Amino acid sequence: MCDSRNQIEVHHIRKLADLNRHDRPDRPAWAHLMAKRRRKPIVICRPCHKDIHAGRPNAPTRN
Repeated sequence: MCDSRNQIEVHHIRKLADLNRHDRPDRPAWAHLMAKRRRKPIVICRPCHKDIHAGRPNAPTRN
C-alpha cells in the first residue's frame, strides 16, 4: 500500500466474501486490493497494519 519494505507484516481476513459486502460501498484501499487479487492475506508494513486495525484504512502514504 505504501511501498515500504521495512517492518513487514501480513494482514489476514476470514473470508473473501467479506470484502465484497454490498453494505460497504466505500471499501478502503487495502480491501479493494485484496478483493482484486482474490487473496485473504496482504503483506504490508507495520504502521499500515496498525492503521487498518485502528480503523484508519486511508491513512497517508508512507515510505
